[in-house]
Amino acid sequence: MNDFTTKDTITISCIMPAYNEEKNISRVLDVVTTFNRFSEIFVIDDGSNDRTSPIAKSYQQACPVLKVITLPETNGKAGVIKKGVENAKGNLIVMLDSDLIGLTHANIDALISPVIQGEVDQTVLDRAGDRTPVWGWTNCAKYFGGERAFWKKDFQEIDVPDNAGYLLEITNNLHYIKQGKTIRTIFCSNLYTVHQFNKMDRLTGIKNYLNMSVDIIKKATLRGFVRQFFFIENRNTQGLFRFYRDHQRLRPLSGLVIIIFHILDGVSLFVLLNILKIIKLPVKFVQYLAGR
Repeated sequence: MNDFTTKDTITISCIMPAYNEEKNISRVLDVVTTFNRFSEIFVIDDGSNDRTSPIAKSYQQACPVLKVITLPETNGKAGVIKKGVENAKGNLIVMLDSDLIGLTHANIDALISPVIQGEVDQTVLDRAGDRTPVWGWTNCAKYFGGERAFWKKDFQEIDVPDNAGYLLEITNNLHYIKQGKTIRTIFCSNLYTVHQFNKMDRLTGIKNYLNMSVDIIKKATLRGFVRQFFFIENRNTQGLFRFYRDHQRLRPLSGLVIIIFHILDGVSLFVLLNILKIIKLPVKFVQYLAGR
């Protein structure tokens, strides 16, 4: 795990990949460009054919640290993030998707702080919006979230093909686990995203998600997929996960506890969030259940 002392200078670069997000990107930029801990912000337009770049550039006068890179053709998410990291001057990288709903400064602080404080090597925001759809009960979507904080030098050690696309996150996870680095998910009850079946017709969106799921499982393999359950922690379970890693003789028992936790956590939060969504009550009290 990285150990920074008070004498070390930590600079933070934010990277936002964007593709045809003219309807959504302003919502995120309103928050990101007013967050004063970023030394630079990159919006990388991945060959959009809408007004994504002009909208992003309209924020530059009020936010001098904002840089907009417009790529002539689509590279895919992995290629975009790699370009952003290569250009970033900060030693801490924050990845944020450009279609988020409800993002706040508090969410970004919660993402950054555990990494800076040396508690973990990487953090991932666990979006409530990934827990409410039909797949939410599986508790798996939180591992593939695009909102992450990590050290630049750690990312540069990962062999990520430029054409890896949305497999970037799973490649990232498996590398960190293999290297013995720690990842923590942070649940955000206020955070949602625009799903693909809202950006296009519903059938095509669902088909895309099914294809993505198949590709992720193929990339991870069953063993790699299961390992994420045991090595990616949240705030409530960090002690249990470390106990599992440190006590080989008791792994069968602690492993069973972790599996039970995943099932209960996924199903209960899926049910709670959907009930609260129907009756329109605040969802802050469910933060504890997911390790906020």
